Amino acid sequence: MNRFRKPVRRKRSRQSVLQTRAGPQQRRRAFLRRVSSLVLLVAGLFVVGTGGYYAGTRLALPFLAGDSRYALQDIRIEGTAHLPRKEILSASGLHLGQNLLGVSLPAVYKAVAALPYVQRASVRRELPDRVTITVEERVPLAKLWTKGKRFAGQNLCIDLQGVVFVARKGEVVALLPEIEGVPSDDLEIGNRLDSPECRAALRLLRLLQGTPSLRNLLDPASLDVSGHLCLRVVTRDGISVALRLDHLERQMKRLQKIYTFSQSRGRKVASVDLTPEQNVPVIFEY
Repeated sequence: MNRFRKPVRRKRSRQSVLQTRAGPQQRRRAFLRRVSSLVLLVAGLFVVGTGGYYAGTRLALPFLAGDSRYALQDIRIEGTAHLPRKEILSASGLHLGQNLLGVSLPAVYKAVAALPYVQRASVRRELPDRVTITVEERVPLAKLWTKGKRFAGQNLCIDLQGVVFVARKGEVVALLPEIEGVPSDDLEIGNRLDSPECRAALRLLRLLQGTPSLRNLLDPASLDVSGHLCLRVVTRDGISVALRLDHLERQMKRLQKIYTFSQSRGRKVASVDLTPEQNVPVIFEY
């Protein structure tokens, strides 16, 4: 006779209400403990770092200041082509024999970078006895024509950033394009020309400098920035070209088409006004 056994039903363990409520609280406490431990660790590292810096600057540096091994023996200047070494040394305030660890690199950098001929500078300390100053000199992009006697006898130039400086002795600037019409009040050695017309003139010169084909198309002898929202360029061939301040690349393409058309007709362009969007006025010599 077969006997059937009833399946045994296991009783589910019931979780108490107290345990259900205590789970999230325990997790929250564990999370807060981890966060507090991390905060304490960071605070400890900060205290140790601050103490180390204090010990190094207040205790170690005065001790090492009298160490002859760290006396400055070599001041190396790199990157100069026209700027005299003597002028950089004078501006830096460095002198042989001073303690290398006592040299303030930010102060030396600020003094050298403030020179009108310096575009960029860097200063690094090389233990035990050397400081290296690397400079990038300003390269003249154009010369400035000015009225009055304020800058008489000085060859004023501007670089790629539009900073005004005086050409150095022996630097050839005669073949550079000349910018005219800058108000005398805006001219100051070391200042940047920032009028819309001057900025457009610089953009045009950088565009021509970086694109030889465009330089052959438009080789400016002078750029007049005295007009309102326009540039007037006179090329070395004597052609007068009026330009808007924006979309210079597009205007160069339009000028190329005009030159191509004039050459196909055997005529020479005398002047072009590219400021209108349509019906560009063109005057031919013959």
